[in-house]
Amino acid sequence: MTVVVEIDASAGTVTSVLKTLFKAGLTRAIIWTMKKELMNILVCPVCKGKLELTVEKETDAEIVSGSLYCGKCSVRYPITGAIPNLLPPEKATQSGR
Repeated sequence: MTVVVEIDASAGTVTSVLKTLFKAGLTRAIIWTMKKELMNILVCPVCKGKLELTVEKETDAEIVSGSLYCGKCSVRYPITGAIPNLLPPEKATQSGR
């Protein structure tokens, strides 16, 4: 079974959220945090075009906050708490983001 958990930046760091989930019985997790190396494979979820990275805050290992921008679609995808939110605009509206 696969469970997708959306982590809001106000919930704390990915590490603190994972600790809480493991205490609640989670036994395995795959975490995808934003790293510059991912720019080689990430594309716009709508048009599959190239994304431009804007970094607001980073650590040695990851981009903590910033955005990914698609020039073709004129859509900016936020990076919050080291997690890129690549929901297409219509899905982001439906989910309240």
